[in-house]
Amino acid sequence: MNSRQEQLLKLVVESYIRRAEPVGSNFLVENTDLGVSGATIRNEMRELEEQGYLTHPHTSSGRIPTELGYRHYVENLMGTANIKDSHKEGVQSCFSESEGERAVKNIAKYIAEKTNNAVIVAFGTDSLYYTGMSQLFAQPEFRDYAYMIKASTIFDQCDDKIDDIIDLFENNIPRVLIGTENPFGQMTSMVGVRIGKVFFTILGPMRMDYNKAFSFVDYLQKENK
Repeated sequence: MNSRQEQLLKLVVESYIRRAEPVGSNFLVENTDLGVSGATIRNEMRELEEQGYLTHPHTSSGRIPTELGYRHYVENLMGTANIKDSHKEGVQSCFSESEGERAVKNIAKYIAEKTNNAVIVAFGTDSLYYTGMSQLFAQPEFRDYAYMIKASTIFDQCDDKIDDIIDLFENNIPRVLIGTENPFGQMTSMVGVRIGKVFFTILGPMRMDYNKAFSFVDYLQKENK
């Protein structure tokens, strides 16, 4: 992948995360400073599709990222996930207003609200807490009823799968699992971390804002080392 294609992939991923709409060459010409023609962008996007980083829905001429595209973005293009000061303050207020499991649950609620995703917390392997389902199912992907029903089974499977999922994480090392990497199902992604006996993960569609989610998870592990 050449540098222009990397720049283009980054723009497509971040635009799709924000807008939840396939990204076309005209949009990129009008809204970015790539400095090349629409024809050049179309050719580069076609190459990215042939390489497996982009695909396009049958009903649209625009492109969306594939699982491989998201993975390349997270590992190579996303950059440092710096948490906003206001988000730090929100997390710290949860710590200051309560203790122990109650503080963690309040943090989970806060992060679910700020990321528009679900948050699952395991206190050991026998105590689960999850929140943010309304935020998760308000995402555009879940307007499809069959998609929503399939995704909702995630929460029915938590008890059965959580031990295996926790085993995928080393202590204090945040990790991103995308699509087929995610034991909860290929339609979703998770950004999680294990901190001692507590496992904390943000669960969203593959179109989730990885930078924002990772910034929260990374901040939690740094504050609780």
